[in-house]
Amino acid sequence: MKPALMSVLKSPVLHFIVLGTIAFAAYSHLKPPDRETIQVTTQTIDALIQQRESITQNPVSPNGRQSIVDSHIEDEVLLREAYKRGFDKNDYRVRKRLLNIMRSSLSEVIPEPSVAQLRAFYQADKERYQTSPSRSFEQVFFSFASNERPADPDAYIQQLEKTDDISKLGEFSQLGNRFKKTPFERTAATFGKPFAEVVFAQPLNQWRGPVESFQGIHYIRVTGTHEAELPPFETMESYLRTDYLMIKSRESQKGKIEELMKNYEIIVE
Repeated sequence: MKPALMSVLKSPVLHFIVLGTIAFAAYSHLKPPDRETIQVTTQTIDALIQQRESITQNPVSPNGRQSIVDSHIEDEVLLREAYKRGFDKNDYRVRKRLLNIMRSSLSEVIPEPSVAQLRAFYQADKERYQTSPSRSFEQVFFSFASNERPADPDAYIQQLEKTDDISKLGEFSQLGNRFKKTPFERTAATFGKPFAEVVFAQPLNQWRGPVESFQGIHYIRVTGTHEAELPPFETMESYLRTDYLMIKSRESQKGKIEELMKNYEIIVE
């Protein structure tokens, strides 16, 4: 080996460079990855302490201050880990909660409507508030296990036609004897669909029975037929006010959501 090369290899400067390179490579390989920063500002701490003191009505001690900070850091770490693990995307309850918060953040304060605005709102969407066709009817009830069920239904119907007060006939029913302006859907939910079909096909003021439902056995008489109608504004005003504010709030949200959609390319397969 040439003397000049031997001199270079024995040089302390070369040894320093080689050792530095090895140390840097080792550090680069072994050092922990860059960590995400969680910064707790004095403003945040002050806000947390103020919130605690407003709840407890007592000043926070130094130990209590540190406990509040520690708790906040724990919450922040867990929250960020939850995002990393996709809990906000995969857990329905978390997703729903976030959606509700986001919708609320887009909501505006809707001014209370005047009576004139409510009347116009009501008239513009009358079909939405129309009642369903309904029937008023009365019944005489017998349970399936009753020993009082009429042996001769035709004779019993003749008796009913001569009776002015049916409240003392049949058995006690928790639902009562008379039903006023009951829509088909509610009748079907209470007694079953076949029973509701009989009621809505029955002529006025004629007794019919026995008619079976999942409640028991009935003798029925339709006392009134009622077409769909629009309730008076005065009876609907309170409900309309709530409905108006809800719909206007949703319209406001929808406009802002449509603006946010412009930030995304949306592909529906």
